[in-house]
Amino acid sequence: MRPLRGEDLPDVVALRQQVFRFSERDSPDRLAHYLEQIFFRHPWADEELTSLVYEDERGRVAGFLGIIPRPLRFQGEPVRAAVATQLMVAPERRGLIGRRLMRTFLTGPQDLSLSDTANEVGRRLWESLGGSVSTIHSLAWSRTLRPCRHLAARIARGPVLRAGLYAARPVLAAADALAARLPRSFTQDVPPGAIEALDAGTMAARLPQLAGSALRPEYEDGSLTWLLAQAAEKRQFGELLGALVRDAAGEVAGWFLYYCHTGGGLGEVLQLAARRSTQALVLRHLWRDAWRRGLTAIAGRVEPAFVDELAAHGSRFGREGPWMLIHSPRVELLQAITGGDAFLSRLEGEWWLSF
Repeated sequence: MRPLRGEDLPDVVALRQQVFRFSERDSPDRLAHYLEQIFFRHPWADEELTSLVYEDERGRVAGFLGIIPRPLRFQGEPVRAAVATQLMVAPERRGLIGRRLMRTFLTGPQDLSLSDTANEVGRRLWESLGGSVSTIHSLAWSRTLRPCRHLAARIARGPVLRAGLYAARPVLAAADALAARLPRSFTQDVPPGAIEALDAGTMAARLPQLAGSALRPEYEDGSLTWLLAQAAEKRQFGELLGALVRDAAGEVAGWFLYYCHTGGGLGEVLQLAARRSTQALVLRHLWRDAWRRGLTAIAGRVEPAFVDELAAHGSRFGREGPWMLIHSPRVELLQAITGGDAFLSRLEGEWWLSF
């Protein structure tokens, strides 16, 4: 077990191609370049928190665990967090290697360990090593915008049904127009206030006042520009869009960041921020923006502070996606997360990565 070195990247790429079928990078060179950007050129360099490789007896990379340091703030004081990603072991060497990599990570010098795209196997491994699950952050919400087209898209499977769905689009559009006239449920009338372009500087400056949580990310270090640029490369969900929301008096109410497919479909929220008193306004502007861009529905991971307003606006909740895993020797950090006193959006974990 040792830290990842630059010369390991071709071996890590080859290992990933063995273990994972999907990649957003269409060549080994592009994937190696992306790995270099994420694990060596991020803005949170920490010599004690580096990615890990496991060498076999021939000196070949047989296991890998990516680690990304992330500075947080807890009640105003700095917290050293680390995000685990891309745990992989050569198929012929599966067994204890993955466990050793994860144990080494969880016993590292960080105050808090996170992983928010874990499957069931990853969850069991994490818990067996003393970690736990944040159940609330493992839930997802969804809000239907065009009910007829959204239902039809969920039902359609295979090329024949998809072709039928395409042919039926005018009828479904007319049905959705009628549904939009129903009281409350699918109306997308123009909310008060306005939206404008969102930038990293405004987000960093305003988050401490908007988040209202004991635990929150540290954006004032200038890292948010890099982070948003990397998140914009996650093209599988479409284009990354965001807007700053102002209320009727011109004051900042919050913002939203979400991925939008140009052809419609489901939008995926990356981050929401608002004071409790302005959450409803920010959500209404999000619904309106996603609707006017042609989306049939929008979804996101549950953030505890928004649960009440999401429910009040007709959102549905369920657990269909990955697990949010947490570990810390500091009980107060775990309590802040599980008790809903933490601002931990998808931008703070590994969900935004686009391997």
